[in-house]
Amino acid sequence: MYRSFERVPMSVWRGFLRESANICDPGSHGAIDATYFDRETASRHYQHRSDRHIRTLKTTAIVDTNSCAILDLHCSAHWPHDTQTGRRVALRNTEKIESLAGNKGYDDQSLRDALRSEGVWPLLRHPLFAAYDYAHNARLDSELYGQRWMAETAFSAIKRRFGTAVHPRAWYREFREFVVTATVYNLEQALKQ
Repeated sequence: MYRSFERVPMSVWRGFLRESANICDPGSHGAIDATYFDRETASRHYQHRSDRHIRTLKTTAIVDTNSCAILDLHCSAHWPHDTQTGRRVALRNTEKIESLAGNKGYDDQSLRDALRSEGVWPLLRHPLFAAYDYAHNARLDSELYGQRWMAETAFSAIKRRFGTAVHPRAWYREFREFVVTATVYNLEQALKQ
C-alpha cells in the first residue's frame, strides 16, 4: 500500500475522494471543522534519528450535512490557523455547497466575503467581543448552523473505525493515507443509505 502512495499522485487520491462523496448523494449544506491525528506510530528512536518533532497531524474537512460524507479535506503537519486552512478548503468547494457552517475558529471577514462572492452563504459564528457580535450571531440560521456537529460526527466515526493515528513515516504518505481513509469512510456511508 505504501508503494502505491509513492506511485500515485495526490490529485488521483483526491479524485477518488470526490467520486466517493458523489456516490453518497450530497446535499447543498456543508460543515467545516478540524481535528488532530497522531503521528507517533513510529518508534521514539526513529523519531529522534529523523529529527521528527511534530507529533500530530491537523486535518480540516468539509462534511456534507445531508449524508455525513467528507467532500474535501486538507492535512498539515504544522497546524496553520483555522482561517487559513478553512479558506483554502472552502473556496475549493464553492460549486458543491450553497451554505457553510463553521465555529468561531473560522471567523474571518475576508473568508465570509470570498464565500459570498462565490454564492455560498457563510454560517460562521463571530467571537463575542462587542454587542454587535451578539447581533451577528443572532442573525445566523440556527437550524443550519446546528448541523455543524455532522463534521464532528464524521471525525469521530473515522477515529473509532480506523484509529486515531496515521501509520506512514513520510509526511506526504500520511496525507495520502488520510485521503484514502476518508474515501473508504464515504463508501461505507453510501452503503448505509
